[in-house]
Amino acid sequence: METTAQSIKQRLIDTQPGFDLVLLQLPERAPLKPSNTPVIDALPRIIIRQMLSLKASATIIERAEQAAQSLDLQSIAYLPTDSLLNCGVSRTKAAAIQSVAHCQKTEPGRIENWASMTSEELVSDVTKLKGIGPWTASILAMFHFAHEDLFPIQDSSLRKAISQLKDQDVYIIPERATPYRSYLACYLWDMLDQARR
Repeated sequence: METTAQSIKQRLIDTQPGFDLVLLQLPERAPLKPSNTPVIDALPRIIIRQMLSLKASATIIERAEQAAQSLDLQSIAYLPTDSLLNCGVSRTKAAAIQSVAHCQKTEPGRIENWASMTSEELVSDVTKLKGIGPWTASILAMFHFAHEDLFPIQDSSLRKAISQLKDQDVYIIPERATPYRSYLACYLWDMLDQARR
């Protein structure tokens, strides 16, 4: 059966009682599609975005892109640590970005293999890179490789959304949303975004 925005929404309505009231207020999410962006470009951006607002992370990414361009580098992943720090990247994130660049240079086949891995295999292998945790690996799996059944419970926003709904007697049980847990996460993020507007 083909995955559609409607079939995803129906699955969430069927498995998360009371969540339909939230879903009715949110625009439909189209099925995830794999990205054409090389991992060496995508993963450093995900690392930078961790624990930052979209606006703050966009500013840092833009600075990093300009710095990479001025040094004639193909990716922000190859920026020296000092350059990353000057762009506003924390030392911890700079080290994680450097580990991605090191992996690309020394084990390019390993990164190529990520496209054919299951969610569990992918998250397990990506988190073996120094400084990369389950959240970053899950976001890569969801939004770069279009894995539809991941729920990054480490995400503080998701925990906040679940807590807010619990206060309204709506109990989110991610396991029940399989095979569409990624969309459950997306709709919970959308719910918080809408509340901020």
